[in-house]
Amino acid sequence: MAMDELERLVRNAESLLDEGYYDVRPSGARSPSLSGILRAAPRRSDVIAEIKFASPTIPLVRDPAEFDFLLARIAAANPLALSILTEPRIFRGHLDLLRRAASTGFPVLMKDIVVDSRQIAAAASSGAGAVLLIETLSRRGRLRMGRQALIEDAHARGLDVVLEVHTLAEWDSAIESDSDILGINNRDLATMDIDRGTTTRILSERVKDRPVIAMSGIETRADVDAMLRAGADAVLVGTSIMRHADPAGKLQELRHG
Repeated sequence: MAMDELERLVRNAESLLDEGYYDVRPSGARSPSLSGILRAAPRRSDVIAEIKFASPTIPLVRDPAEFDFLLARIAAANPLALSILTEPRIFRGHLDLLRRAASTGFPVLMKDIVVDSRQIAAAASSGAGAVLLIETLSRRGRLRMGRQALIEDAHARGLDVVLEVHTLAEWDSAIESDSDILGINNRDLATMDIDRGTTTRILSERVKDRPVIAMSGIETRADVDAMLRAGADAVLVGTSIMRHADPAGKLQELRHG
């Protein structure tokens, strides 16, 4: 398979699995259900705040040493939930950050390149309430076990599943799954290009039957409103919060304009 950006991330995940990075012991409390809070009415917020320190497109977003400071400030700004990057090399995250995030009482999503049940177990052991799966990896045959088996494993461990899609074809496949939430990524993970119209195009042509989160390229309250008008139930925002001098202030701006 050609080495596009997503394949590079998968091979990195496989390397971490082989090294035992995801083999962790249970620690701390489990965070609340993400799907439950998305289905609640009224919701306290429509913004899921993501804490990340680096990405394939930005080698350093924030200093990882700032995590506890960022967590406290962002939690005080009352997001809908927290998304935590746990991949240590490219995103400079760590599984221990899940435990610390879960202590806030907010729902916590483990964001990683999940290809194996050991990563699902690590999410549950580290306090996450939800885990991200990527439909593209299922369609490429890059999951070490089938998509449905991973979803069933997550559910057996008490985790919600966010199944991420980027195209109509992926939506049509994902909607047949037992995932709790669908995520529409405005970023093409193969090229890392962003098209904010992705969410609108998909939701204008398809009917949803579960909560939907819009992801990537969301920088302003106008962007948030556009995603909600398109039919998303919430948005997930990382980079624009993390790169701001006042992350909590940026979150408040995204929440209220």
